[in-house]
Amino acid sequence: MAPGVEGMPPAAGPNPPGDPDPEDAVHTVEAIDRFLATLPHRSVRQVKLALWALEVLPFPWRFSKASLEAREGFLERLERSRLPFAADLLLFLKVLAGLGYGSHARVREAVGYEMACEVADGMPPVVDSPQGLGDLRPPAGGEECDVAIVGSGAGGAVCAAILAEAGLDVVVLEAGAYMDSTSYPEEPLAALQALYRDGGLTIAEGRPAIPVPVGRAVGGTTVINSGTCFRAPDHVLVGWRDEHEIPWAGELDDDYAEAEEIMWVRPVDPERMGRNGQLVREGAEALGVSHEPLRRNAGGCVQCSSCPLGCRLDAKRAMHVSYLPRAVAAGARVRAGVDVLAVSFDGERATGLDCVAGINGHGRPFRVSAKRGVIVAGGAFGTPELLLRSGFRCPSGELGRNLRIHPACWVGARFDEEVRGWEGVMQSYAVTEWEPQGILMEATFTPLAFGAQWLPGTGRAHHERVRRYDQIASTGVHLSDRSAGRVGLARDGSLRVTYRLTAEDASRLVFGIARAAELLYAAGAREVYPQIAGIPTIAKNRIAELESSPPHPSLLRLEAFHPMGTARMDADSGRGVVGTDGAVHGAEALYIADGSLLPSSIGVNPMMTIIAMASRVARQMADRLA
Repeated sequence: MAPGVEGMPPAAGPNPPGDPDPEDAVHTVEAIDRFLATLPHRSVRQVKLALWALEVLPFPWRFSKASLEAREGFLERLERSRLPFAADLLLFLKVLAGLGYGSHARVREAVGYEMACEVADGMPPVVDSPQGLGDLRPPAGGEECDVAIVGSGAGGAVCAAILAEAGLDVVVLEAGAYMDSTSYPEEPLAALQALYRDGGLTIAEGRPAIPVPVGRAVGGTTVINSGTCFRAPDHVLVGWRDEHEIPWAGELDDDYAEAEEIMWVRPVDPERMGRNGQLVREGAEALGVSHEPLRRNAGGCVQCSSCPLGCRLDAKRAMHVSYLPRAVAAGARVRAGVDVLAVSFDGERATGLDCVAGINGHGRPFRVSAKRGVIVAGGAFGTPELLLRSGFRCPSGELGRNLRIHPACWVGARFDEEVRGWEGVMQSYAVTEWEPQGILMEATFTPLAFGAQWLPGTGRAHHERVRRYDQIASTGVHLSDRSAGRVGLARDGSLRVTYRLTAEDASRLVFGIARAAELLYAAGAREVYPQIAGIPTIAKNRIAELESSPPHPSLLRLEAFHPMGTARMDADSGRGVVGTDGAVHGAEALYIADGSLLPSSIGVNPMMTIIAMASRVARQMADRLA
C-alpha cells in the first residue's frame, strides 16, 4: 500500500497483517497481473527475477513482510543509491506501479488529466481504413503471390504500395492485429498489450538497460510513434554515399517530398501546440539558441498527446491509413495476426514463408509461396531475428550487428504555473543548437501512465509529484550514438538485444541533460529532474559540477525509440548485409526494406528516411520484376 497525499487516492497492494488498505484505495495489482500474463516467457522471467531481488535485498527481513514504514525506508535508500543495480530495480518498480496507478480513472481525475482530441480546420478527411484493407484473415490453405512482405510498418507498407501499383501480386504479413480510431484500447495497459511487441517492455540489455518499445500492429511502429518527421541530415547521406558506396544516398529529395505529400507532413502550429512546447521554445529564446517547430505526419492535429496509445482520430497518417490502403486498392492483400516463423529457401533462393496464423487464425500453420521475391521488413529487431531463426548467415557476418538506437533521456521539470502538457501535441518543438555535438532536443510530453516513472522520489514524495503532474513540462534529449549493440537469439530461441553505451556517448548525453536543465530553468522551472541515479533533482548552480564530473554510463536512466542498422546497406558484401538495391548479399530473391538498412545513426527521427530508402528498394525491384 502506498500512502496518499491530499487530493490523491492511495494505491493498494499486498500488505502484511495489521496494515490494511484504506477504503478509498486504488487497487492496481490485478491490472498489473493481467498485463504481465500477456508477456513472453523471457520478459516474465526478468520480472520474476526483479521481484525476487526486491523481496530478499532488505535482509534480514522480507520486503513483503515488513511494515509500510520499513518498506518506504528501503525504497528511499534505493532512490539515493549510486549503485546501478539499485537504480535499475527502483525504475522497474516505478514502471510497474506507474502503469497500474497512472492508468486508473480515479487517479487521472484527481490530477485533472483529461484528453480531448481535435484537429485544425483544413485537415483532409481520414482514409476510411476499415473498409480499405479488405479481408485481413489468412486463407486456410496458404496462398501464392509474386512478392511476400514481412511487416507492415514504414518499410513494408511502402514497398507493398509501390510494387502493387507496378502490377505485382503482393501479400503483406503482419504479426499484430488491425486497430484504428474505432478500436484502439482506451486504457494504457490494454494499449501496450494490443499495439506493442513484448507489451512495450523490449529491453536492450546492458549498463544501463535501455527500454526500446516497438510497435506490433498493422502499420507497425508508425501506429504508436510520435509522428515526428525529419529528413536525414545531408552530411549523413553524403557519408553513406562515400563510405558505403550507395550512389543514390544523396539524391533522396524527391522520395522525401513524395512521402511528405502522401502523409500530409506539416509543421506544428506554435500557437496551438500546447504549453509544454511553448515552455521549451521560451527557454530556447532566453538562452539564444536555435529552435524550430517540429514537422509531423498529422497535418493540423493540435490536441491530446495520445500518440503512443494509437491516434484517437487517426489524424496521424500511420501506414494503415496512408500507404496500406493504396496498396490494397492496387490489389495487394494484407494478413493480420500472422507470426512468420521462417523464410524458406531452395538453395540460396528465398521461395516463401512458413507461418502460423495467430490472432485471427487460432494457431493454424500455413505457407506463403513467393514466386518473385521475399521482402523482410520486420524492423531492426524483427528482421535479423527472423533471418537468424531461418538459419541464414550472410557473408559479412554483420547480420544483427551495428545496432544504433538514439539513446534518449527524459528531462522533466516542475513549474509554478499550470502546464497541462497533455493538452497539446505530444512531440511539438525542437532545439537544434547542439546537433553538431549529436544532441537533438524535442519537447515531448509523456502520458501519465508512462511518465510517472520518471518523477523522482518514493512514497509520499513521489505521490506528491504525481499529484502535480499538471505542473510538469518535459523535453527529450536524443543522442546520435556511436555506441553499438547487437540483435541475436537467446538459448531458447527468443529475441535478445544487447547494447553497450560507451563513456564518450554517456558524456555527450550528460552534456545534453545539462543543456536541457539550463533551458528549463531559463523558462522558469522550480526544479529539474535529470534522470541520473543518486541525483533525483539538480539545482541550477550544480549543473556545471555535473558536467565536470560526469556519472558512470550505468547511472543514466535512458530509453530509446529508433532502432536501426542491424542489416546495414553497403555495396561491399564483406561489410554490409544488403546491396544498394536492397538485395541480401549471399541470397537470391531476398530483400530487406526497413530501419535495419540504415548504415549509421542519423541523429533524427528515422521514419521518413526508412520510407525514402524503402521506396528506392521497391522501385528497383519493380523495374526488375514488373
